[in-house]
Formats: sequence, structure tokens, C-alpha cells
Amino acid sequence: MAQQVFYVDPTRGQDSQEGHSANQPLKSLSAALSRSQVDTIIHLKAGLYSPDNGEQFPLTIPTSCQILGEADRDRPTVILRGSGTLQHPQLGTQAVTCSLQAGASLQNVTIINTATQGIGLWLADGLTQIQDVVVMRCPQYGAVILGTALPTFANSLFESCGTGLAFMAQSKGQLERIICRDNDTGLWVKDSAAPLIQTCLLEQNKTGIAIANTAYPVLRNNRVTGNQTYGLQLTEQATADLGQAQDRGNNVLRNNGQLDIQNKSRQVLRSCGNDVVPQQFEGQIELVASELPDASVVPVTLFERPADVPTTQPPSQSPPTLDEFAQVPKGSVQFSDLNNHWAGPFVDGLALVGATAGFADGTFRPKQQVTRAQFAAFVLASFPDRPEKHARAQFSDVPQGFWAEVALAKAQMMGFISGYPDGTVRPNEPIRRIEAIVAVTKGLGFTGGHVDAIGIYRDRAQVPSYAVDALATATQRRLVANYPDPLVVRPLEPMTRGEVSVLIYQGRVAFGKSSAIASPYIVEPDATQTLFSDLAGHWAAEFVRGLAEANLVSGMNDGRFAPDRPMTRAEFAALIVNAFQPEPKREATLFRDVPGSFWAAEAIQAAYRAEFLSGFPDQDFEPDHPLVRVQAWIALVSGLGWEDREVDLNPLGRFKDYTLIRKYALRSTAIAAEQKLIANYPDTNLLRPNQVATRAEVCAAVYQALVALKRLPAINSDYIV
Repeated sequence: MAQQVFYVDPTRGQDSQEGHSANQPLKSLSAALSRSQVDTIIHLKAGLYSPDNGEQFPLTIPTSCQILGEADRDRPTVILRGSGTLQHPQLGTQAVTCSLQAGASLQNVTIINTATQGIGLWLADGLTQIQDVVVMRCPQYGAVILGTALPTFANSLFESCGTGLAFMAQSKGQLERIICRDNDTGLWVKDSAAPLIQTCLLEQNKTGIAIANTAYPVLRNNRVTGNQTYGLQLTEQATADLGQAQDRGNNVLRNNGQLDIQNKSRQVLRSCGNDVVPQQFEGQIELVASELPDASVVPVTLFERPADVPTTQPPSQSPPTLDEFAQVPKGSVQFSDLNNHWAGPFVDGLALVGATAGFADGTFRPKQQVTRAQFAAFVLASFPDRPEKHARAQFSDVPQGFWAEVALAKAQMMGFISGYPDGTVRPNEPIRRIEAIVAVTKGLGFTGGHVDAIGIYRDRAQVPSYAVDALATATQRRLVANYPDPLVVRPLEPMTRGEVSVLIYQGRVAFGKSSAIASPYIVEPDATQTLFSDLAGHWAAEFVRGLAEANLVSGMNDGRFAPDRPMTRAEFAALIVNAFQPEPKREATLFRDVPGSFWAAEAIQAAYRAEFLSGFPDQDFEPDHPLVRVQAWIALVSGLGWEDREVDLNPLGRFKDYTLIRKYALRSTAIAAEQKLIANYPDTNLLRPNQVATRAEVCAAVYQALVALKRLPAINSDYIV
């Protein structure tokens, strides 16, 4: 279908016209959007677009639709002002000006939404592009980014909003040359969001950047100055990439009202190569020395109009080479030190075809670093039939008779490795992860990756520019495996024998030479990476994912959820407050062991006031103490106001260990069972009331409570009582 073009002019246009020429424009953007099909460009003439002119809000920009407004001196002269109702399954009714679907783009417009709790931009899915946009006077959010959205924001201003931009759920994306000014919070990153924030200016907000839950943004070349309270504030389990030894942060965090950095998170925040004053820190903050030559912090330059950028399209989906995945064995069956190791099946796969071998003692040593010479031997053994592309180079540091002389020469002629400008190949240096990924990608002749494919990686700012295209291609071809977090590529770290084995095995899969092996650590190329790497096959996986997709629970910074780890009382308080947003029923109290700076202090108070939880007689709360299963049931029944319901205690007799239930807990346990809150795994006839509750068990109970409240759909499970 040919590209559609519409012209809109709110002053002299008519919606009865076709709108395909500037001489006969439409009057409203809404009319143009209603006629938009695939691949549409809509040109907006300067002016006000509001309900008075026939606009119907929220304006929904569909896939492959570009909205292009007019500008004067690089400032948009198109104003979209209005608000409409948008329904979200978890967040409920929202007042939104403009919603962008995957593949849409928006350029040169000003957005205003003065409605109570108004939101300017709503992005919930896929790749979108927002450029040269001004968002202002939106009481709730200038822009909210959630779900698996991967937007690119460039050259834009967010001013006088509740929060300038809010990244939630598993969203990522990129901010470049963005100004957040005069907002309550300039930028808020929460849940498991991980955007790349670079060359941005956050000034004169109450708080510059707030990071919460297990969010992990990457910050480079930003200026965070002159905010009223904190420049950067972290809470709960959040952290941020403020630079690495091989990749400076180059951020300026200075002259903020109370503190430049306040870290209330349980994670240590590491800073490398930033302009900061340690006297303006609070919390666990470690200054890391750079391993690069001295360089001053890069200045922040904003609102320089870049060259035109083509509309971002979703990355094409490369189908798997083989239709069926092999059954995943646990670890290796050949090497004694690969028992239950994540790379074991891949190592065995290479060993079966003679592409790798272990040591004389029966071990493989998967954590041992791989030198460049060893890497050459690896790829040569795995791809011996690759054609030679280059003339042989002479490396000054490879003496005649060197054990890998032939392997290095052949790998170089095949295109797997190349030397350095000084004529060396540095055979005994460890090969970095990104170097190995680039080597396999180029050596196998793979091309065609879309640069947006690397947007899924949390640490993409560390990827050297020369490697971006190759990494994008490798991601599309499913060559990349990252353990323990598939979305952290760690490009500058040395590669291990286990990691090299998986990379090379995936290269063989891409060529159809080996059968695919399912693994949660193989990176999916389309932002649908399996949520939490340690939930595969777990009995509670659907309950945990259901809560995570509703933005009610998050995992660890390493990509795991740790479902079988005990849940602490503080974690439980945070979960139930997120899930139920309870109203207070009693006055607040002080707990001796919960200082105001504790990461869950507010959640603990909210849970206490709503009568979900109480403290102990000595006025302690014991926030880090594990929760017991029966305590979780009592808390939910009490906090949800179900304790006065009529209930029959006799059904409890079906459980083999019902006599272990304390008398005071009998009614609550019976009500919890009646409401289907209790999950018994692996034996449904055992309540285990006094055993420590795992994170998975508590999530199942909370999910079931939300089902009972008709807020989430039911899940079929053999383990729900």
C-alpha cells in the first residue's frame, strides 16, 4: 500500500475535505487519524488543536504513523491541548492527551493537559520516536512509559508537570538532549525499568531524578543541578549505572538544595568519572577510579537539531533456524564442574561434534577467562569450513612455533579476528565479551541488524560505537547469551570459557549445524525477554508474572526473582501496599527498628495503619525477619476486612497438619482457604502454617486475593487450596 499523506490546518481546514494536499487540509488531527491506515504522514499547520476545534482526546497515533508539526526557530508552533479518558487494566482510568502505539512518531508539537491528574504522553508498547516536543502543565506526568515500551526521546522539554517523565514496569528506551525543568520530579524510574539517559539537563525541579524498586537506568553526560531537594535519589533495591572503570559516567551532579545524591537503596551505588562532591552524598556510594586517560566531563549540549532521523520501525523478527527446541538437560553430562551450570548443555553440544574439550582431570573450568589465541582456536574448531576472506596478516607478537600460530592465522583470514594498528594481535590478552560477539558475528558473515535491537540492554551505553551494528545483528540472530541477567551484556568484561561456548554454539544454531537449546539466558530480540530468569518451570511462575505485569512486584537486579527465598516482613509490607493501596484504619506508630531512612519505612507505616501488619510488644517491627505462612494469611484476611465473615472450620480437617494451626489463627486460616488464598506445594494436603513463607508463596496468596477482589484474572493451578 502506498504511503498516505494528510495535511491539517485548524484555522482554514475542513474535515469534509480529503486532506491530501496543503491547499485542501483537514481541520482536525482526529479526522486525519481516523483515516490513517498503514504508513501515514500527517502534517500539522501551526495553531491550537483543542476540543473547540473538533479534536477528540486522547489522540491515538497508530503504528507507522508520523505526526509532523511546524516549528519556529526550532520551537513547535503546534499546540495539542486537551484530555480524554484512557483505560488501563492495572492503572485504571487515566486522563491523557496523546497515546502512541508501537512504531509511531511525533515531532514538533507542544502538549498541554491541565486536567486533574492529566498526562501528556502515554507510551505502553514497542518502539516509538518523540522529537522536538514540549510537554507542559500536566499535573500528573508529562510522559508515562510503561509495559515493554522502548521509546526514543530527543531534543524535548518537560516543564511544570507533576513528573516530567516516568518509566515504569519493564520499559527501557532512550532520552537524549532532554530538559526537565520546574517539575515536582524531573525524571522518575521505577519497577524494573532501565532507560538510557544521556546528555540531559535536569534543573529547578523539586527532585531531579528519583529511582525506585529494582530500576536500573544508565546515566551518561547529564547535568543534574539546582534542584530544590535531591539531584539523584534512590530507594528500595534500585541502583543506577553512573559509569564504569572503562566507561566514565561524565555526569554533573552539583548544587542541589539538600543533597546531590541520596542513596536510601539497599544497593551500593558506584560512580566513575562524574563531577560530584562527596560531602553532598548520603548512603552507600562508592567512587570508582577510571582506567581510562584523564578527560574532563563532557558538557551537556541541548536542543541542537540533529539530522533527520527515519521513522523507527519495530525490529524484524528472524524466525528460529530450527522449528523445535531440544529438551533442556540440567548442566553438563560430560564435565564434573558443569553440573547444573547454565552453560553445561551448550558445552556438551560442542563437545559432541569435537569443537571443544575439557581438561585431563575431567573438568571444563567454565569461569576461566579466554585469551584471544584460545578464542581463535575455539572458532576454528567450530567452523573449520568457513571460506578465507582476507590475505594473511603478519602479527609481530606471534613468534614462529607459537602454539596458536596456525589458529590465529586462519581465524584472521576467515574474518573472525583482526590485529591492532600497531601490527600486534595480543594473543595472550583476555578477549572481551563485546569483542567475541563482534568476532563471531562478522566471521559468520551476519549482517542486517537494526540498531534499535540493542535498546533492550540496560548497559547499552557501555557498548563501543564500532560494535553497535554487530551487537544488533547478533541480538537479532539470537547469538547473545547473558548470565545471570539476559538484559545486561557487560560488553567490556573478559569472556569466560562457558560464555564463549554458548556464543559459538548459538552461531552453529544460526547456521543450522546444531539443534537449538532453550535457555532463559539467550537474549530475545524483540523486548519480550522472559521475565525473571529463574522462573522457568516454577509452580508459581504465572502468579509472579501476573503481579509483575501489573507493576505490583519486581525482582532482583541480576534478573532473578528468587521465588524460593524467604519473604521478609518489610518486603511483604511493600507488596501489599502496592497491590491494595489500602486506606488507613488507625493512627501511625513508631517502630524502634524502622528509622525514617529505611527503604520500606513508608510501606510499613501504610501496612500498619491499614491493619495488615502490627509490631511486637517491645515496639519493634523486625522488618528483615522472615514472614511465616500463617502470618501472611492472617494479614490478608485482616487488612482486607474479611475477619468477621462467617466460616466453617470443619474443612480444615482435610489437611494432615491442621492441628499445628494456633487457636487464634483458625478462623483466618479457614477464611483464607475459602477465598482460595492458600497455595500448598508440593503436597496440597499439607498447610505447613508455621514454616517460613517464600516469595513465591506470598505472591500466589496476594494474586489470589486480587482475583477475589475481581482485579486480576484467575489462574488455574493444582496447588491452590
